[in-house]
Amino acid sequence: MSNLRKLLSLFLVVVLMFPISGCYDRVELEGMAFVVSLGLDKGPDNTIDVTARIAVPSKLSGGTVGGGGGGGKDEELGGTKPITVRAHSIGEALTLLNTTVERQISLMHLASIGIGESLAREGVINYLRPLARYREFRRTVVLYVMPGNVREVYEKNQPILERSVTRFTESVTEVGRHTGLGVTNKLHEFIVSLETPNEDPIAAVLALNPKAKEQVGEREESELSFEPGKVVRQGGNPLEFTGTAVFQNDRLVTYLDGIDTRMLLTIRGELRRTQMDFPDPFEKERFVSLELKHARAPVVKVDLTTDPIRVKIRQRLEGDLIGTQTGLDYTKPSDMNILEKSIAQRLAERQKKLIEHIYHEYQADPFGILKRTRGQFATFPDLKAFDFRTKLQDAEVDVEVDLQVRRVGIQLSPLQPK
Repeated sequence: MSNLRKLLSLFLVVVLMFPISGCYDRVELEGMAFVVSLGLDKGPDNTIDVTARIAVPSKLSGGTVGGGGGGGKDEELGGTKPITVRAHSIGEALTLLNTTVERQISLMHLASIGIGESLAREGVINYLRPLARYREFRRTVVLYVMPGNVREVYEKNQPILERSVTRFTESVTEVGRHTGLGVTNKLHEFIVSLETPNEDPIAAVLALNPKAKEQVGEREESELSFEPGKVVRQGGNPLEFTGTAVFQNDRLVTYLDGIDTRMLLTIRGELRRTQMDFPDPFEKERFVSLELKHARAPVVKVDLTTDPIRVKIRQRLEGDLIGTQTGLDYTKPSDMNILEKSIAQRLAERQKKLIEHIYHEYQADPFGILKRTRGQFATFPDLKAFDFRTKLQDAEVDVEVDLQVRRVGIQLSPLQPK
């Protein structure tokens, strides 16, 4: 019995030696190079140019904070300058990066992926597939579409405050939630929309403004612009984070400016409290500023039995009056009622125009409207067989907005001159 117990103990020791040897292939922290931002551009002959920014901890502490568009060497974003390699796949590119980077490349701290416009218009699915399988890759990264060349965007990015690439990505995402001028979707939401029948993905946009260093008074533009890379301004970061990239399946089809992005978020029910300006209904050349948010989730009804199909959306919004450029007292119920109806009508018309434009011209649904029709299909094969692209070409859209301004600020009556 004693010998049997000894043999059993020896057997257990031998067996347990194998699972506890899991650290044989470990790599020390000092031996890893963490890619924090990855860019993909289209290359010649079915190749891709992969651009990586690698975190360098020593550059993230001390020194001066970048800013102002001055362009000095001390104002570069913390980390190495972008490194670009040409390869057939992302996996091959990561291997080639180690021909010039003296530590093992790792994606464990990847914060964002940038896709060049030419590659996005060709289709992104072939490049997302291998990343989704890679064990170091996380779907919580932010996906950006960049008009032009991704490497150029990385080189010219000069944040006003942030030095860390990761912190820059987090701050831009939070600013997008606050302003509503850009979407804040993660790569996970992009992939889910890509795989969901009757829905198309969207992505945030980072665009260089080539005229940011020009004097505003010397600019030819007479109107304001919310388009990516075309905001009328002087100074600051050459990079702008406004607008939305709209896809049909995995192909980029168009961009939305900041105002239409707000309309998109409103239709999707994702608009947080954000400030918007509207023409004053009593003086057309003056403007009224409001903070808007959802009072209720949007009510969307889609009738697939008619030809063409009919989409009806009802929005219930509430707002706070921030300021007016006129001396009109909007605490009077009659004047406030006129203001509410005027703004509601403008919002409804803008949303209707946007939906019809995307539906009729691109046959895409980034609004998440048709995914609400799942209950009208008996089986999943019936849902997949429904030719919604064709139905979108002549879809009829009706948008109704109900706005109630609840607060007028901390001063009731407007300022009046002597």
